[in-house]
Amino acid sequence: MAKASAPRCNLFQNLSLLVLLSCLGYTLPTDAASLCYSFTVDKSGSGPWRHQVQGQLNTETFIYCDSTNNCHANGVLGDRLKATKTWEPQVDTLKDGVDLFKQQMVYMKQENNTIREPLTLQASMCCGHEVDGEFNGSWDFDLNGHKMFHVDSITGKWTEVEPGFRWMKEMWENNRDVTNFLKMTSQGDCRSWLEESNSHWEEKLEPTASPIAPDVDLASSLAINPNTSVPLIILPYTVFLWFLRRIRDNEGTEGSFGSGVEDAPEKVVRIHLVQPLSLSSTSTR
Repeated sequence: MAKASAPRCNLFQNLSLLVLLSCLGYTLPTDAASLCYSFTVDKSGSGPWRHQVQGQLNTETFIYCDSTNNCHANGVLGDRLKATKTWEPQVDTLKDGVDLFKQQMVYMKQENNTIREPLTLQASMCCGHEVDGEFNGSWDFDLNGHKMFHVDSITGKWTEVEPGFRWMKEMWENNRDVTNFLKMTSQGDCRSWLEESNSHWEEKLEPTASPIAPDVDLASSLAINPNTSVPLIILPYTVFLWFLRRIRDNEGTEGSFGSGVEDAPEKVVRIHLVQPLSLSSTSTR
């Protein structure tokens, strides 16, 4: 019986630990920080080249570059990153990327006469650390809304996504300027920018102290304003664990009468019988 109850005991302990961590607000890491840049370059007829670049940390935009080659900080995170030493080198690299992609679009039209304007090239670079800590970087390219190819910067593998762009993939694979830029930015620059940006992202998440009136006691104000969501989370877990505990206790006492329920203490009732006097003895007296 002891061997059979051991797994149930371990299960109960593991569930108890899980509930405790949930109540304390602990979460397992499911996603790591990511840094992404999207380039959009387009040309229509005799009009000028237009482009825009956006940089996002964990999907929050912090830098924006327009067709005038001006890059602006966006939001609180952008203002903090603009004051770092990596801001200016980052801006220069993004401008170099725009110039490179414009040049490649010109070569593209020269190589393939079937390509007609308007043309819109979209290039996206992302890098980040996986949950296991491994660094990863990649590029994705679209032309007029069609996915052309994906470049894994770690393995160096180019993968054609939609058919019809093999000629362009081979042209870019054999272009040293393109391959060097893609590898340098996604493996080197993006990694260093991510480390710098992520530290400021953590600072951004830290709660800022709100002004408190001088006559207000902080401890008492916190005490009378509890988080009402905590009891709502704890209550169902408590009931669930109580139910599991009752099941475990019942199975641990299986085979005995009234399993899982303690026998009530026996009440001893003493009945004193008074024997009636016989008539014969009464009459004799």
